[in-house]
Amino acid sequence: MTERPTLVCFHHAGGTASVFRTWKQEADFPVHAVQLPGRESRVGEPRHTSLPALVDSLLRELEDVLAGPHVLFGHSMGALVAHALTRRRLALGLREPLALLVAAYVAPHEEPVRLALERMTDLELATTLCDIDGLHPQFLERPEWLGPLLAVVKDDLRVCASHHHGPTAPLPVPVHAFGGTDDPLVAPAKLVSWEAHTTAEFGLTWVPGGHFMVTARGSTLREDVFALTRRFAGAPVG
Repeated sequence: MTERPTLVCFHHAGGTASVFRTWKQEADFPVHAVQLPGRESRVGEPRHTSLPALVDSLLRELEDVLAGPHVLFGHSMGALVAHALTRRRLALGLREPLALLVAAYVAPHEEPVRLALERMTDLELATTLCDIDGLHPQFLERPEWLGPLLAVVKDDLRVCASHHHGPTAPLPVPVHAFGGTDDPLVAPAKLVSWEAHTTAEFGLTWVPGGHFMVTARGSTLREDVFALTRRFAGAPVG
């Protein structure tokens, strides 16, 4: 009997583990939604602003979860985190994931779209997020809410900015990338180039919609990720 894998999910910049609540409810295998410090149940903990430091903490926090068969999924910033964690674990001789599934983020050697955080006002940043469906427009009417909310977003974006976007050796792990057909942040060519980061199987799926395909109404992303998790675990897909 095939041991069920754990699907380990990493959220986007400014996000929380709760975006995967329905994933945990609907899956027929364990789903572990990673909650980064400084939000929801971990709101009192200091947030990370460095990708290497974040990966160091995840090595310890997820040691037991990743000891068994698992698939890693990351959306946007989460894709960068999942890839960096995979590289670090392989360098340490630790168990590799059955597959790395990434959504809405450029390949690690590509430069992403960057926001000039230090020159943007909170209102400008909030407006930008609203334009890509990353923030509900109601927040623009309540500027007093923006400070604490955007502080999380800014620190997460600093995590992304701390990554050196240079060449890296490909992983001996299957990689499957998901892209939004109307994503303004990730050019198709920069998503396709994830293929250079694996010596194993590479796959690519386009999902109708924009950047926030995890929470978009009618998105097929969850079902697609579930099907791939079952397949890479050697379980029946349908």
